[in-house]
Parts: sequence; C-alpha cells; structure tokens
Amino acid sequence: MTPVSAKHSVTRMERLVGFGVLILLAVIAMSIYSVQYRFNPAVTAREVLSAPATETASLSLADLAPTGVQPFSPPERFDPDTLSDKINGKAELYFSAGFRSLETQRFALVSDAALWFELFVYDMGTARNAFSVFSMQRRGDVETAGPTPFAYATPNGRFLAHGRYYLELVGAEASEPLMTAAEAMAAAFVDRVGADAANVTEMTLFPEDGQVAGSRSLVASDAFGIAGFNQVFTAQYAHEGGGITTYVARRESAASAQSTAETVRDFYLEYGGTALGGPEGVAVIDILDTIEVVLHQGRYVIGVHEAPDRETALALAERIRNRLKEVGDDGS
Repeated sequence: MTPVSAKHSVTRMERLVGFGVLILLAVIAMSIYSVQYRFNPAVTAREVLSAPATETASLSLADLAPTGVQPFSPPERFDPDTLSDKINGKAELYFSAGFRSLETQRFALVSDAALWFELFVYDMGTARNAFSVFSMQRRGDVETAGPTPFAYATPNGRFLAHGRYYLELVGAEASEPLMTAAEAMAAAFVDRVGADAANVTEMTLFPEDGQVAGSRSLVASDAFGIAGFNQVFTAQYAHEGGGITTYVARRESAASAQSTAETVRDFYLEYGGTALGGPEGVAVIDILDTIEVVLHQGRYVIGVHEAPDRETALALAERIRNRLKEVGDDGS
C-alpha cells in the first residue's frame, strides 16, 4: 500500500498571493464590463459628422465662393438656443420674426487675405419673415442694389432678402474689390436657392406714385407700439419735404380685421387722441398735431400714420382702398 502523503499546510505568503490574484482578476473583469458602455470619442465624432444634414445645412457656403475667393474660417451654425452667442443684443428681433437658424462663414480674397467678409445666412422659415428682418434692419439713406428686389448696399456690406433667407455680407473694410466679390457670392446664393416664392399681396397694395423708393417694410410685432398689432406692412409717401407712413395688415377674416382696426383706433384715443369726423367706417383721430386714419375692408386693415392733415390722410387711405379693390383680394 502506498503511504498517504503528508498533508500540505498553506503558508501565509501563499494565501496573500492567491488573494492578490483574485483581486486582480476582479479588477480586469470590471474594466471589461465598463468598457462595453463607454463611448469611443472617435466613433462619436464619426456618428455626428455622418448624421443626415438639415435642409439649410445641405447648402455649402464654400461652394458659392466665386473665383478669387476662398474660405477664411470654418462654417458656424446657430439655432434659437445659441443665436445670442453670435449676435448678442439683436437676437430678439430675429426671434420675433420666426428665426430658425443661422449659418456663417468668412471668406477672403486669394490675392489679399486681409480683405475678407463674413457671410450670414439667416433661415427665417418664410419669405415674409425674411423680408420683415430685412426691412427692420435696413438703414436710412442706403443705395438700393443687389440680385433681388429687396437688396441694398453700404460701403462695406451687402444685404438682401430672398425666399425664406435673409443675408448679410459684411466686409472687414470698405473695399471695391471685396464688395465686388461679396456681390458675386450673393448672386450665386440667389441662383442656387432659385425663385423667390414670397406671397405678399400686401406689398402690391401701396400705389407707386409718390412712394419713397425702398421704404416698404414689414413690422413683425407691435407696430407703432400697439401690442398685438403684428405682421404690418408699411410704406412711406413723400409730402412737402417730409414723409407719411401708410400701412396694410391682412387678417384671417373680415371680423378679425374689424377687431384689429378698432384696437388701433382705441389705442390712439386712450393716449389722448381726439376723434374727428370722417367717412362711414373710417376712424380719423387728431393726436399730437398729426392725423391717424384707420379702417378695415374685407380682411384688411388699412391706415395712415402721422399725416400732417386730415385731407392728405384720407386721400392716401382711399388710394390704398381703391388698389385693394383692383387686386380683388378683399376677403369678401
């Protein structure tokens, strides 16, 4: 019979080594488990870059650069949450007009990198919204020029509205070669976007005779300080060296137009205006030595703001009223 081996006793050192191995194995197992739920930055970046582009982002600004112009910075994109980071202090104007997104990028002349301009492309959602921002941002005494009917130029900038977009091209300095390049890029943008689908019947209601060139505008909200008086088209008319403001606002129904006209009338009466006699259905108010006229026809509100006298105000309002009859869009 083979003798039974003597029982081996485990030393303290062996126990410590074994315990250490178990701990090491546990650490390795936990590491493998946690890695399964950890994002690889390279994978994350690739997923973001390969994500489907939005409709606005699908338009590469760099592709619009004419010969002799090259990108000077990477493109930047801003949404309603980040717009203030780019245009702090002006964002509310865009928000009130339906802002969706902004894409910007700088471009420089190949011949001189010190000559650069920044292109701002605001997606305002609709052509009406884009025109509203364009008109509200427009400065006085500027040259009307550009690839669209709604465009103007300054010594170091080009500004225009086309379709649902409002564009600004702002140069580092007033330079003819730089502005020539900016104009070419604006024209390329217009060509790429295609036809302007603006449907602004109100714009056609202002008679051309006597109208101040480039004076038409769209006030998105609270026109003339009247709360809720929104989407109001205006135009200026020359009168004895000054200007008179006329306005048109379309509403969903004739009842809504009547209610809005009454709100405008009551606003001026509440702030010290005096009601004067006028044609049936036409409110004529004397306030601070100027005349306000407001009426409704069909689903439109028609008015004259700060006219010098009653006769001039009524005559202008009647011209717009007659124009609406010609257009035949009185909502009746």
